[in-house]
Amino acid sequence: MWIKNLVVFVGEEAFPSSVAELDETLDQNRCQPCGSQTLRTEGFVPPLKGQDPMVYAVDGFIYCTYQETSRLLPGPVIKELLDEKVEHIQDEEGRKVGRKEKADLKEQITFELMPRAFTRSRRTSLLIDTERKRVMVDASSASRAEEVVACLRKAIGTLPVAYPAPNSAPYTSFSNWLKDTKLLPEGFTLGDRCELKGTKDEGAAVKFTAVDLGQEEILAHLETGMVATRINLAWQDSLELDINDKLEIKRIKALDLLQENIDAMDADDAVAELQARISLQGNVLREALDGLFGYFEVNPA
Repeated sequence: MWIKNLVVFVGEEAFPSSVAELDETLDQNRCQPCGSQTLRTEGFVPPLKGQDPMVYAVDGFIYCTYQETSRLLPGPVIKELLDEKVEHIQDEEGRKVGRKEKADLKEQITFELMPRAFTRSRRTSLLIDTERKRVMVDASSASRAEEVVACLRKAIGTLPVAYPAPNSAPYTSFSNWLKDTKLLPEGFTLGDRCELKGTKDEGAAVKFTAVDLGQEEILAHLETGMVATRINLAWQDSLELDINDKLEIKRIKALDLLQENIDAMDADDAVAELQARISLQGNVLREALDGLFGYFEVNPA
């Protein structure tokens, strides 16, 4: 277990289920295999293959795993077969195939191919911080995170969480941090990546990678009116991360202080290792988010 990206949802109420209740609920909402005529299924699976628990809890965190299984029916394959059928009808019957008939033929082809289509499963980790009332989804896109939270909400019946709503525009703060590192939240230092965008010309954008973020070129862009919409930060020599102007966290990486603790874990006991990882990364993420969300005075939207 290592969370690489985070879309965070925040709430004002306590998480509505106990650990035992959530384990039972998710067990009743497992992701089922796709039937012969089913395009997609979703639900939850045990975080550790071969183990029964649907959730693992430690230090106020609950860890669980969402899964989506879908049948792979490439559009070009369906189109090729459809074109062949249409051409055959036109040649054999000497007539054009109308739009409705094409749609019916496409549906028939899809129906015939479905049982033979391969399936693909995608897993997404959730880390619920019951102490801070946060639901954190290891997803690189907001749309994916919304799917996961919607499935969890449907399973447990209620989940009053929303995107974090900062009291000030993050890109303004990011830009100020680049101009003066003393303005950074306590515990954070600048990394070596950032992305700038123009406020007047929507197409204007520039990315900097593996550079000193205090260099004159970056400051010159800011002086022309560009703003920082994504910035790389380090948290107390434990984590490196990118944060964007929607307060989504990307490219989470363990730094030396945290990596030493990860390397010292007992890999022979899968359950013990998972629980240790949940505690280790969870607590560091909790502290880092406390710093960021406190700085931006985050409330649920």
